[in-house]
Amino acid sequence: MKKTNIIVMWIAGLFLIVASAMKIHQILTEPTISKGFWESWAFFLIQIPLELGLGIWLVCGLFRKAGWLLGLIAFGGFIGVTLYKGLIGAESCGCFGVVKVNPWITLSVIDIPTFILLAIFRPKGEKLLPPPWPKPIHFLAIAIPTFILLPAIEYILITNKPPLKTDKYEVIDTNEWVTQKQNLWPMLEDIDIKQQLQTGLWVVLLYHCDCPDCAKAIPLYEEMYKSFKANENAINFAFIEMPPYGDEKQQLVSPDSEVTRGKLNDTKKWFVQTPVVVVLNDGIVLKASEGKALSLDEILEAAFGK
Repeated sequence: MKKTNIIVMWIAGLFLIVASAMKIHQILTEPTISKGFWESWAFFLIQIPLELGLGIWLVCGLFRKAGWLLGLIAFGGFIGVTLYKGLIGAESCGCFGVVKVNPWITLSVIDIPTFILLAIFRPKGEKLLPPPWPKPIHFLAIAIPTFILLPAIEYILITNKPPLKTDKYEVIDTNEWVTQKQNLWPMLEDIDIKQQLQTGLWVVLLYHCDCPDCAKAIPLYEEMYKSFKANENAINFAFIEMPPYGDEKQQLVSPDSEVTRGKLNDTKKWFVQTPVVVVLNDGIVLKASEGKALSLDEILEAAFGK
C-alpha cells in the first residue's frame, strides 16, 4: 500500500510539473488574452510557481501526508474548473499551455482518475506534521534548489513578457481602432471582403467557431439584419470567421444565411476576446466592442447618433 501511494503521488506530481512547464512555455512565447482574472497573465504568475512547487513536493516525498492532502485538494479543484469549462463548451481545458486538450478528456483521463487514486491510496501511518523530521541532507537537497528555482522562474516570466505584435501573431486592440477615426479600419487588409466593407454602413461581427458567446450573438444579429433589410437607412451586416476555421459541423453561421460572410486570413495567429463587433462607415470605425456583442441601441447610437 505504501509503495502504491508513492507511485500515485509521483504520477500526480509529474502531471503538475509537465503542466507547469507547458504553461511556462506558453507565457514566454505568446501573449495571454482572457475575459477575467482567473485566466489572465497575472493569475498565471501566481498559479505556475504554486503548481510547480506542489508537483515537486509530491514527487520528492517530504512531509508525505501534508503533500498528499494538498494534492487531493488541488485535483478536486481541477475537477471543478475543468467540469465548468466542459459545460460552457470551451475548446481547451487550458492545462497544457498551447496544446489544446478537450476539457472532457482532461476530466475523464487525468483529473478524476488521479483524484480517486489519491483518495484510495493514502499515506497510512504517516503524520500530517513532524516530528519525525526528514533527514537534513534529503531536506536541503530538495528545498534549496526548489527555493532557488521558483523565484527564478517568476523573475523570468515577469521580465520576458512577449510583445503584442510579431510576424507570427498579433494582439488585437479595439481601443486603437476607435481613436484612429480618420483612418480606415486596419483589419480590412486581412479580410477577404475588404472592398465591400469600405463602402456604406456596416456592422461587422468577428467570431470563432468554438466561442459560446459568438453562438449566442449570431442569431441576434441575423434578426437585426432582417429588420434593417427593408429600411431606407439600411445597415449592412457581415460575419467574419477568425482562424482556426471550423469544419462544416462547427460552423455557427447557417449556409442559408443572407448575411454577408467573410474570413480573416490565417497568415498569423490573432489574439482577441470574441465576439468582436465593429460599426463601420465607409471603412472607418465608429464603434468597437471586444468580448461582447453590441446591443441594437448601441449600434443605432454609433451609426446615427440616436
